[in-house]
Parts: sequence; structure tokens; C-alpha cells
Amino acid sequence: MPGFTLYSNEIFIEEKIDLAKYLWKKYGKDLAADREIGRLLGLYRNEILESYKLMEMFGVVNECAICATEVPGGGCCGAGIEDWYDEFMLLLNLLLKTKIPTERLGRKDCLFLGPQGCQLFARHHFCVNYLCSQITDVLSPVQLSDLRAQSGKELFLCWKLELILRNRLNN
Repeated sequence: MPGFTLYSNEIFIEEKIDLAKYLWKKYGKDLAADREIGRLLGLYRNEILESYKLMEMFGVVNECAICATEVPGGGCCGAGIEDWYDEFMLLLNLLLKTKIPTERLGRKDCLFLGPQGCQLFARHHFCVNYLCSQITDVLSPVQLSDLRAQSGKELFLCWKLELILRNRLNN
């Protein structure tokens, strides 16, 4: 794998997307064929789906979609959130066969926000963890605990995969 260091915090999101696509094109087949990465991607995909299942069951998906698409600036999905993403999180999305959006829904929205909410499958830890008071006020303590526990499982696998990608691509 390459012997270079990436400094994506110094570049614009469009350049990070291009970098992720470059990494996917150059190393994607090798990364996808790696047994450890493949195993972790399968587990990660399942945990993301489980998170969405709970969010759907508890009404969070609907509340977030309404807020993101009807509140000016997209609620917590406002412009600038996309800058928190780096090439490794974007590469994870490509490994999970997710198309990375390149056009904004609205000028004041996160680049990744679509009509139904986030268009990315693998999301930044803020986007997974953050629950506004509009949501926490209507969830029971058990629902909130279940959702946070599930988010932790998802984020742990995300961290493991990001660490592997960083080590393989930066060494």
C-alpha cells in the first residue's frame, strides 16, 4: 500500500471525495478482498442496519428527516457538517457500495443530506451519536439506552475499520 500521509483536514470536501474515489479506484479491490476487512464490513453493515431499525422503530428517522428537510439549515444537518468527514469515512461508504453525493439539497444543508435524511450509509460519529432534545424528550429511558448501546456497537466497528484503513493506506 502507499507510503504517504493524508492531511484531509486541510482540504475541501470535494477534494476529500475525490481522494476517497482515488483510493477506492486504486486500492478498493484489494481492500474489499481482504478477509479481515470483509469480515468487519459485514459486521459493520449489520450494526448500521440494526441502528436504523431501532431509529425507525422509535420514530427517530421520521423526526430527523422532517427536521432536516423542513427546518431552514437542516437542523443538525446544516452546511459544514460534511467537512467533518474525511477520506477514510468516505472510503468506507464506497466499500459499502454507497454512492457519495456531490450536490447539495439546499444551500444551507449538509452536502450529504437528501430528501429522506442522510444519504451516506457509514456516518460520522457525531451524526450517529447526536440526539437533540426534540428526540430525547419523547424517547423513554429504555429506548434511549437501547439506541445509545446500539450506536456504540456501530461506532466501535467503524473505529476498527477506520484504524485498519489508516494503517494500510498510510504505511
